Amino acid sequence: MKSLKRKVRICSGMLLVLFFLLSLACPAYAAGPEAPIKVFLNGTALVMDVSPVQKEGRTLVPFRAIGEALMAEVDWDGSAGKVTLTLEDKTAQLVIGDKTAYVNGKATTLDVPAMLVEGRTMVPLRFIGESLGASVQWSEELRRIDITTATGAPPAPAAPEPSVKRPLSQVMVYISLDDEGEVHPDIRQTAGMDDVTYNCYLKLMAQPGLAGKTVGIVYDFVGMRIVDGPVEKDGITWWKLEGHGKSGWADERCLKEIEGEWDSQVESAIAWAIENIGRTDYSYKCLRFVQDAYRNGGLTLTGMPWGSAKNAATIFNAEANKDKIVPRGAAVFYNWEGTVGGTTQNWGHVGIALETGKYDEIDIINALEYVSIEPGAYLAHYTAMDYIGWAWIFNKK
Repeated sequence: MKSLKRKVRICSGMLLVLFFLLSLACPAYAAGPEAPIKVFLNGTALVMDVSPVQKEGRTLVPFRAIGEALMAEVDWDGSAGKVTLTLEDKTAQLVIGDKTAYVNGKATTLDVPAMLVEGRTMVPLRFIGESLGASVQWSEELRRIDITTATGAPPAPAAPEPSVKRPLSQVMVYISLDDEGEVHPDIRQTAGMDDVTYNCYLKLMAQPGLAGKTVGIVYDFVGMRIVDGPVEKDGITWWKLEGHGKSGWADERCLKEIEGEWDSQVESAIAWAIENIGRTDYSYKCLRFVQDAYRNGGLTLTGMPWGSAKNAATIFNAEANKDKIVPRGAAVFYNWEGTVGGTTQNWGHVGIALETGKYDEIDIINALEYVSIEPGAYLAHYTAMDYIGWAWIFNKK
């Protein structure tokens, strides 16, 4: 079953038309606050793959883009949801959702914390710039931010032509659905849905373009590496994907960048889990399903035997991570009391996180009556479970 939260991401055509008509009727009102925010470094426009956003009067930008523009060393700790930027003798650290940040080890309180926006890690621009020794000025009238480096760092590279894209390196398939739960019409030439399992998939083409031969498919949420591209063809941006014994060109609109270090074994485990959606032989055998997924990815499980998902959550102290960002590929644990084999007790429940984010905002693959994908909050509510936390239950690199 697909995540309910994803069905509302694509607005209906009627709603878009309504917004358009309103903008014509009220041009003076629509033009101001909706104008995009522009960021300049030493007088040169910065081009980012994700546009800046404003939250509570503060501007947030993708952490890697701003860090690299300032020539800082950038580090992402997915398990802790922590961003670290280092420039010469200055180090800034932020944790997603935490208003306490650190500059050279000294705590400071943020108005707005780092946060995930559409799956991307966004950080407060002024804090990052000033922490690394730059001055930051905001023009409300121009909706423009000017960053000036205090140490006379060379200007950022000139903005490339609009057609030039920042190279991707690792992505997961992410299929958009319409409000009926079907593959969105705009991408039905390059993506589809399995009629039996309702699992979405992306087509791999032999060459860029709609006229090319389909050489394979990759299911929703499966991670792949980028090996070539981009190529513009038929009004679509194409990237060549490779992974799990498959290779081919794919539609960029069905891809979502994966941040952090690539872990081929974790990605293989997720791919195996996705490919086994719909299996009923794992009915109420959630722990065995998760174990088999990790084993098929080549991972070595630790602390065996566990007995039940509840026992495993205790062994790996999953509760200690309850308030932390859940990393992609981690085991996600819940309390679940029921009757299995004539015995009623808290057996617990476990699934695998398919995204990095808060537990109630990400999709999780799990086995109850059958193997399926559910959003964390919906899964817990639907089956009357309480979230315990997450853990790595294998030897993590």
